[in-house]
Amino acid sequence: MSEPTEANWQDPSLHALAGLTLEAMPAFEVLFLDELAGYLMGAGPLEPPYTVEHGSRVVSVLFGSALNAGHFTPERVPAETPGILLARENVVQGAHAFAGKGVDGLAQLVNRIIPAVLGELEIHKEDPAEQTRSLYYYALLAIASGPLNMMDEAAANGVMEAFGAWDGLFGDGLVLPWRRQVTA
Repeated sequence: MSEPTEANWQDPSLHALAGLTLEAMPAFEVLFLDELAGYLMGAGPLEPPYTVEHGSRVVSVLFGSALNAGHFTPERVPAETPGILLARENVVQGAHAFAGKGVDGLAQLVNRIIPAVLGELEIHKEDPAEQTRSLYYYALLAIASGPLNMMDEAAANGVMEAFGAWDGLFGDGLVLPWRRQVTA
């Protein structure tokens, strides 16, 4: 595999999708959610018009989270319910199926996510928290539905359940290590 560059993002992205495991899903979820929230809520609402660059940034965050998931273990994770487990299994299967199609599968996934990102940013332009929720949901659904774009309703509900569980943990004081403030 060659070093990732702006011109060669496919190799590490395919590697990330192919290597995603069920055990790494909690890390993948929280890394994606944290980076997505930072992007959408960090400096205030993103200003329209929303462009492919906005969608590309979300895709980059998604693939980066998948790539880094195997190198991070969250201190706290949500309780794994049957719905969350089903959603995680679907995401892993979908990621592997897209990776199995190579660059064509990667292009198919990107082409599915970017229009959804642009639409959700526009629909929820006054509410960065809602943008975060909906982009998390649609990005994970895009992966979980696989190349055939088939999604089990219970798995889709599990994706939203996972979001709610992570949101609850953050509400209860979960702070990721890189977000902790150092005091003198």
